[in-house]
Amino acid sequence: MSNKSFRLIGFWATPLWTLLSLTVAIPSQPAFAVQRNNFQLCASELLRGGISAAVAAEACAASLYPKDLTICVTQIYQQTNIAARDALSTCTKVRRPRDLATCVVNISNGTQNSLAPDVLDNCRSSLLPVRFAECVVGLNREVDFSVGQMMGTCIDASDRPQDFYPPGVVPRQTSSPSRPILVPPNAPPFGPTRLPVVPIEPRGF
Repeated sequence: MSNKSFRLIGFWATPLWTLLSLTVAIPSQPAFAVQRNNFQLCASELLRGGISAAVAAEACAASLYPKDLTICVTQIYQQTNIAARDALSTCTKVRRPRDLATCVVNISNGTQNSLAPDVLDNCRSSLLPVRFAECVVGLNREVDFSVGQMMGTCIDASDRPQDFYPPGVVPRQTSSPSRPILVPPNAPPFGPTRLPVVPIEPRGF
């Protein structure tokens, strides 16, 4: 066989091996089959927390944002002593599950002898759960009250977000005092001013 024949075989062999190597590198499954969506992740994490399949499926399906629900439940049962089923019961009743989880975790880890049902209920009832947790943890470090008393005090404060002044303190008025309205001496006491009626004298032709 001539050298020309070897060159032809080598020319056709190289693209063939390249094609085989590319064929092996192509995944056998489509990309969408590997990635999991938020509903699947929600069910997976709830099942991992010991929640039954029926309850997990119903909770994830009814959630508008299953990712936030998943984060709420997993943060609570992984970072506190609260069971996943109790966390799920509370996380499904709030509009901001992530803020609820932050509130529960901060109070549970930042205080001592806090009761899990009370922490869950107060964080759920608070209008500003993150601020509420800061209030409870901060005051608990300085004031010798129980955690329950602190939560009762802070929950009352969080229900009045527009009340910036403590009781007994009157805010200083910055507006200028009202000026008296000057009324003409001949003006009627009320109602629109009426013009006097002038009689019309008849004219001859």
